[in-house]
Amino acid sequence: RAENQAALQKQFGLPTTAGDVFVVGMVGRMDEQKGFDILTQMLGPLMENINFQFIIIGEGNPSYRAYFEDLKLKYPDRVGTHFSFDPRLPRLVFGGADAVLIPSRFEPSGLVQMEAMRYGCIPIVRKVGGLADSVDDFTPEKEDGTGFVFEKYDAFSLTIAIIRASELYRQKKEWEKLMKRAMAKDFSWEKSAQEYVKLFEMAQRFHKESQ
Repeated sequence: RAENQAALQKQFGLPTTAGDVFVVGMVGRMDEQKGFDILTQMLGPLMENINFQFIIIGEGNPSYRAYFEDLKLKYPDRVGTHFSFDPRLPRLVFGGADAVLIPSRFEPSGLVQMEAMRYGCIPIVRKVGGLADSVDDFTPEKEDGTGFVFEKYDAFSLTIAIIRASELYRQKKEWEKLMKRAMAKDFSWEKSAQEYVKLFEMAQRFHKESQ
């Protein structure tokens, strides 16, 4: 992943940091459903207080594009942007970023977090819809979880989630354990089919017992 991260930073004109700086990526449509309203409230102040790089790939609301263009002008060595479709770039982000940000207002399913985990890119998500179903919050006491989950839809909760992730990133051994758990998650249709079979078997047993 160190080579992947260097390639990602080079692609977006950012300094290569050899794993010394937390790299956060975001891939998706730029509108309020995806959480851009709360993201733009807190991202600038957060960049003033902790050192990390942020890479955004997406199309959508022109006002959000203008926001990120201004942010890049202010932090040219820490912000990377791409505002048009390119099928190569999301995987470059998943392979090279340390975390992927998905602060959605609502999300019926969501695929970004599942694909990112397969690459070892840790999701930072809101506890809603398919994000809540597929990402388990990291708990240091139990040493479990596959990402960082926040519940309230506000800028403060999102800020805390990113800070939690950046703090764990400094603990390299713990971060590696988190990556391995995320990469081991099985979202295949084979597993889903097995779960459906179990559900049907439970329904059959319930039906027989109720007769």
